[in-house]
Amino acid sequence: MSWTPLSHRIHHLPLILAGPILRRTESRAVTVWLALKAPRQVELKVYATEGGTGEIVDRPLLQGANSTVQLGKYLHVVAVTAKPINSNVLTSGQIYAYDIQFAASSESPSAGAVPENEKENLISCLWPPSPDLSALGPETISYFAHQLPTFALPPQDLNYLRIVHGSCRKPHGDGRDALPILDNSIEQFAGTANSRPHQLFLTGDQIYGDDVADAMLWALTDAGDTLLGWEESLPLMDDAQIKKNLCISIPKNSENETAVGQEREIFRESPIQKPSDAEYHSKKPIELQPGTRSDIARDFGGFTAMLVNQSDKSKSHLFSLGEYCAMYLLVWSPVLWCTSFPKGKDICPNSKQAKVWDREVVELDGFARNLWRVRRALANIPTYMICDDHDVSDDFYLNREWCYRVLGKPLGRRVVQNALLAYAVFQAWGNTPAQFDREKPGDKLLTTAEKWSNSAGTDVSAWEEAASYLGIPRLDPKTHLPKLKLDEDVFILDRDGEGVSEVLNWHFTVRSFKHEVIVLDTRSWRGYPVKSAIDPPMLLTHKGFEEQIQQPLKETELLNKTGEFEIEATLVVVPTNLVGLWIIDAVQKREVEQGKVFNSDAGDAWNFHELAFVKLLSEFFKQRDRVIVLTGDIHYAAAVRLSYWSDCHFGDSRSNIEPLTRENYRSNCQNSVLAQLTASAFINEEWKTHLIHTKIKSLLPERSHECLGWNEPLELMKISRVGRKKAMAAAVRNRQSLPDWGYRIDWIKRQRARMFLQLEKGTASDRSHKNKQLPFLRRLWNFISLLWRNRWLQEGDEIVGYSNIAIVSFQWPAEGDGEKAVMQNVYWRPLWEPDSVVYSQYFVPLGLDEDD
Repeated sequence: MSWTPLSHRIHHLPLILAGPILRRTESRAVTVWLALKAPRQVELKVYATEGGTGEIVDRPLLQGANSTVQLGKYLHVVAVTAKPINSNVLTSGQIYAYDIQFAASSESPSAGAVPENEKENLISCLWPPSPDLSALGPETISYFAHQLPTFALPPQDLNYLRIVHGSCRKPHGDGRDALPILDNSIEQFAGTANSRPHQLFLTGDQIYGDDVADAMLWALTDAGDTLLGWEESLPLMDDAQIKKNLCISIPKNSENETAVGQEREIFRESPIQKPSDAEYHSKKPIELQPGTRSDIARDFGGFTAMLVNQSDKSKSHLFSLGEYCAMYLLVWSPVLWCTSFPKGKDICPNSKQAKVWDREVVELDGFARNLWRVRRALANIPTYMICDDHDVSDDFYLNREWCYRVLGKPLGRRVVQNALLAYAVFQAWGNTPAQFDREKPGDKLLTTAEKWSNSAGTDVSAWEEAASYLGIPRLDPKTHLPKLKLDEDVFILDRDGEGVSEVLNWHFTVRSFKHEVIVLDTRSWRGYPVKSAIDPPMLLTHKGFEEQIQQPLKETELLNKTGEFEIEATLVVVPTNLVGLWIIDAVQKREVEQGKVFNSDAGDAWNFHELAFVKLLSEFFKQRDRVIVLTGDIHYAAAVRLSYWSDCHFGDSRSNIEPLTRENYRSNCQNSVLAQLTASAFINEEWKTHLIHTKIKSLLPERSHECLGWNEPLELMKISRVGRKKAMAAAVRNRQSLPDWGYRIDWIKRQRARMFLQLEKGTASDRSHKNKQLPFLRRLWNFISLLWRNRWLQEGDEIVGYSNIAIVSFQWPAEGDGEKAVMQNVYWRPLWEPDSVVYSQYFVPLGLDEDD
């Protein structure tokens, strides 16, 4: 079958291009997100089911309606929230179903609208007859005969709570996509409210804007331009000017560098010419061909993904709004996929690039094969999302230098805004639908986005207004660099837009009957050191700690006191890790010392900025004694236990606290515990993660260690683990006083894998290529491969390094009846039995007793 452009297929596709995706779900409000090819008035109803088992649909309990937002001629997006009918509320222990109806939109009676007074239902708008779609999987988004999606609220008993999380989903990444495993898990327990998964948290890199397969970009550019109905003009410098404009110098004592007071080159030395003096011309996305965008992204956009001799990581970087929007549609739904890509030899200028194209097509075909499962899963579990860097581009807002080099260039600024606008519509809207209510900043953003799209990208005022709602800092008229301001001792992005009183927040909190989940935004709230633009940042500013952590924790306490909630467990989603492997820390520290900050996301981990890390722990444990952190980002799964004690929290004064002595430190200290549960990547494994997955990693295990701290004067001391008593004694010998606080880090052992699911033989996608080696070498390779697949070798002690997804559960007895604990089951596909899914458990005790 030959390649067919979307413009030739769009009229034969169903109304629903992606979704329904079940988003924020609470007792009194349920939100569902969809992307349609035509404007509609969308009505959502949530139904009880008989006996709460999901089998038979009963009466409606909640309902709501909303109109689609037109991002393009064939792209109309909506998040619709249903609210109580006659004071009905949803409860735990019940399975609910929902249905959606579509009516003609009052705004647009254009082609594709339904006749007035007629409505289409969800099922009819999902799957019209299409040979292309039938090749991509069964036509269903339900686990029941009624064909409606279902869900269950989190239980009243934490022992039954099931929370799913994962991150990093690159369509052409190595390995096999683990997100479809969620569909298997829901299907297994679809009729049991307390056993099926209750919430899904996607903790970052839901898409990759920088590392895109050539064939994928080919499809995205075609789809993006067709969906929008116009071609975006991307601002590029005139070719004759490009070499003169790779560098911008920050003038001495500029507004951005007040605290530094010195001139500093942001890029490499070259004649200085301000962007306003340069000549620009525009290019359409289709003119910037797949496989050719790396130099353009670096030189015209300032992006960093391709640095360190990795041009292949951004050879097909997304640029246009249409491309970013189309990427979301293709990773969440099979509808826009064409079952046949062109051959590399018909597209690429040389055989080398053609081979890369054809190899990536094989990987994309494997990814698309189970998208029907992904679509069904996302329709049947409340889903929450937070961005990390690849949702925009590698190293997004990593440090001050990245902000200067990217936001100071027209193409860089355009791409960042396109990515954030797509993020707001496709991810953030469903997290916090209240931010998109009428006259709220989200609603105003959607209005300006419609204006900009309706003008085919020519309405400059609408575009600038959208930038303000997205929190993109304005440019300093003197330096033509993004504006910064001071937050105590660090720079932060000046996100206060001109004429805009409110900026969209990406962070949010979800509360249920017995647990809360606080989702942090560690990208746009960073604190950049004033000394150097490449220094590792605080991942949250001082104001960020207050707004994202202190306030939600205090609000929960007030809600508990009023009886509205009975929160017992606190979970925090942190896109970047608090604690990482020692080898990664060592490499990143060396690269920072050498100034190679973009090599390996140097500075993205919390423990890289020690004071910010300790402040984070202090803010958690001032109000909670147990905290469970869900994180991803680093392409492996693991679990860490951090035990913390404090007589005087970091940053507090001892003036009103009894002096700590050896005799009273046991009774005076507050004991707390944090569990870090990491799950990554859905699909993007590497040879390095394969290696640390095995017993070979046991040769260099992660060591437990202690850190002790004093507040006055501030001092930290790290020592190898010897137990708290001996650690305190060692500290006193060196410091002549007892520390104010301390913590210990222990890595949790990975338990032996257990069988979860036996797949049909041959369902394991084979991405290998024909082996053209000589017979002897082939036999040698087969022998080595056999050894490598051996189960004993693959049963490592600490890490899961293959594509994975995690389900978190709890051991939560009543106070005094036993030890609390959290368990993370990590699901992955083993080499020794490829047609199966196994899971490895990490058991993290949450007891507060002192460990000597």
